Amino acid sequence: MAVLRRLLLLLSAAGVGLSSKVAGPGSSSSLPSPLLPAQPRGFVRVSESHYDHTHHTHHHHDPPRHPHLATANASTTVFLGDTASLDCTVYDLANQSVSWMRQVGDSLTLLTWDSNTYHSDDRYELVQSEEEEWQRWRLVIRGARRGDGGHYRCQVDTTPPLVMNARLTVVEPRARVVEERGRDVREKHYNSGSRIELRCIIDRIPFPPRAVTWRRGSTVLSFNTSRGGISVKGDANSGFLSSRLYVTNASPSDSGVYSCWYYNYTFDTVTVHVIAGENWAGLQHDALPTNASTSSASPSCLTLAACLSCLTWDNRSYMVLLVSAIVGLIGLCGSR
Repeated sequence: MAVLRRLLLLLSAAGVGLSSKVAGPGSSSSLPSPLLPAQPRGFVRVSESHYDHTHHTHHHHDPPRHPHLATANASTTVFLGDTASLDCTVYDLANQSVSWMRQVGDSLTLLTWDSNTYHSDDRYELVQSEEEEWQRWRLVIRGARRGDGGHYRCQVDTTPPLVMNARLTVVEPRARVVEERGRDVREKHYNSGSRIELRCIIDRIPFPPRAVTWRRGSTVLSFNTSRGGISVKGDANSGFLSSRLYVTNASPSDSGVYSCWYYNYTFDTVTVHVIAGENWAGLQHDALPTNASTSSASPSCLTLAACLSCLTWDNRSYMVLLVSAIVGLIGLCGSR
């Protein structure tokens, strides 16, 4: 009987439960039910983040993020006729509105508000782009004109408003008709039969440049003619063009106002005079009329010399001057 009890205790310790009653011979008492093993208790797992935010005595919170601009001022330079872009980049914008305005004096003109454009000129356009932390509001002006230059403002609708000022500079090209030494010239004279040569310098331009044309009056001159042509050379590093116009065997009919044009943006003019040969010689040498005879000229010269010799010699300060004048006139009369 003792052996049986030990066996039951070992089975109970091993986790085997017996619900039936075992009675020994000659005994009316029942065996007690074996004791069930205690159930293991589970561990409570606490994550590090849960511990930091729930059980730690000090709580750490990120400060609230407010909208701010990438820069407070911006300047952009563009060549006349090119596309201008003004960028306004805002970080942590949230739900605030962004607008572009143009400032003229003390007045502001609304150009865009959020994604809406209020300018009547279709050259103005708003282009939006964004990343995780920023949004860019780009004001685009196609075909920049002289009047587009000035001050612009990007504004974020916060309290107080965030403002970025931007200045747009439009660079205008310059055309100059110059002489051989590179100085500006307004008139040029040519002898009949000679070659007309005009030079024009255009600077403050982008590359590749636009077209250069020459005109006489309202007539556009062609690049290649039987009497000459037009050449154009450019220097991208210096940002200028040099154009030359050639016209051979010039005649008085080639006289007129010549103009050098850079696209339709700017021009300069020069007046060309082509003089017939005989008149040109008269203009150059200041000759007397051909019907003037030496016989009629000589007495006049001698008479003038005699008159000069009759002048008073009292004032010696004129002595050298009078002698020089008399000698010169006698020589002139003798040559005729």
